[in-house]
Amino acid sequence: MSAFEQYYVEVLRFLTRKLRDRDSAQEMTQETFSRALTLPSGGPVQSPRGLLYHIARNLLVDRYRHQQRQSHENLDDIDESCIVAPGGWQPEAQAESRQYAAQLMATIDSLPPRCRQAFVLHRFDGLSQNEVAKLMGISTNMVEKHIIRAMTACRECSERWQDSKG
Repeated sequence: MSAFEQYYVEVLRFLTRKLRDRDSAQEMTQETFSRALTLPSGGPVQSPRGLLYHIARNLLVDRYRHQQRQSHENLDDIDESCIVAPGGWQPEAQAESRQYAAQLMATIDSLPPRCRQAFVLHRFDGLSQNEVAKLMGISTNMVEKHIIRAMTACRECSERWQDSKG
């Protein structure tokens, strides 16, 4: 199975979640694979999945920077009397963001130790599931189970947070 067949849907879902626009996500997924295919060949790629995510994240950053540049070019057209800081810069939004992060961290801290370790190594330290399995001395299947358990706990935490806000 090629990397395209193996990771296309996964990368598309990732970009759809980040962009919240399926059409843009499809275009960016195509661009991700296109760039991966045009990289100079320096030998076999150790982690095709990692490479694809790296390219996708870089494309997201490029898109964000482009949007920021565009918005700065249009600042001359704005009446200065109506300028308000974006919601994320407001003290209430920052406090809320910190509370949400604290709740997520508490959820992660409450996981069983081995589950938490596998999740942190994979999601925060960027290790592949195989690397986590080798490091922890467990099977890749067990690493997957730990990650799924942790992701489920984080998703439930996020849903509880959203329910409390809505």
